[in-house]
Amino acid sequence: MQLQQSVNDCTWQPMPSTCFIAVRPKAREIHAPDFSDRVVHHWLVPQLEALWEPAFIHDSYANRKGKGSHAAVTRLQQFIRQVPDACYLQLDIHNFFNSIHRPTLWAMLKNKLIKASAPAQVMHATHALLKHHPLKAGAKYHCSAEERAAVPMHKRLENSARGCGLPIGNLSSQFFANVYLDALDQFVKHELKAKRYLRYVDDFVLIHQDKTQLTQWQHQIEEFIAASLQLKLKQDIRLKPLTDGVDFLGYVVRPTHTLTRQRVVTHFKEALSAWERDHVTNELIKATPESLRNIKSVISSYMGHIKQASSQRLIRKIVQRYPWINAALANRKFDYRLEGQLIEISIGDNA
Repeated sequence: MQLQQSVNDCTWQPMPSTCFIAVRPKAREIHAPDFSDRVVHHWLVPQLEALWEPAFIHDSYANRKGKGSHAAVTRLQQFIRQVPDACYLQLDIHNFFNSIHRPTLWAMLKNKLIKASAPAQVMHATHALLKHHPLKAGAKYHCSAEERAAVPMHKRLENSARGCGLPIGNLSSQFFANVYLDALDQFVKHELKAKRYLRYVDDFVLIHQDKTQLTQWQHQIEEFIAASLQLKLKQDIRLKPLTDGVDFLGYVVRPTHTLTRQRVVTHFKEALSAWERDHVTNELIKATPESLRNIKSVISSYMGHIKQASSQRLIRKIVQRYPWINAALANRKFDYRLEGQLIEISIGDNA
């Protein structure tokens, strides 16, 4: 009731977040908002989406209903098959979330909210998320000193430039990122007239038969994002023939097929090997219900990713190497009283 009152009377302000470190694919901070803030985000973002969704380009795939990473990969392969002998230009924004200039973003949002006669509560909550540095309210760090040290200094939200930075891990930040880079999308589609362009967060790909044209577009994009968005590109700029394969969102996309990125496969095997060392002996699994649920989650996540590619041979090799997978995945229900207690499962028992 207090939260509702603060939203209604336009006095709501974000609470301190909780920061933890995600280590893969590389170390980075994740800022989990206070639960009450998440309630506000889920109230606010759908109202903002209703205004912006009709204006977003079709080929923006991150954090949008009916889109997502798998749809982006499918669309990329469609582009590749249209011009298989062409080249691709793959670009990424340097330190994207920490570089978003909040006053510029607020100006984008404010103009449309005013034109749409948005309620004062929506205007206030949106501005409250952007007018101050995200860490002004404070943060609780749930990580070790070693984990924090693994995050480069320039990647830490606390070190973002004046007026810049959005916390990774917030629903609002995901939406705001799409609003901010919509200016880039519109520039590429309507000014550069690029027919084959798609973006997922700050990772985007352009395809064209003329390599010189792609080089020219790269320079124009660099100039545009610097002048309009105060952003710059990563130095890892890829301009290659499509036949080399496009390394995009955990897959290598080719005209004829899609493969799972090798780094993803390596991480999956490392996770399986580590669990195997701790819990598998000869033909027997020894684990607690909690550890079994954890490995089932890991396997399901990686398999869900791998199965979107041309993966039959890879899956067969993984199951042959780790024959205990089927037994670990078997649909078992455990009594809560077993938590913390070791149970034994025969690898040949898939019931």
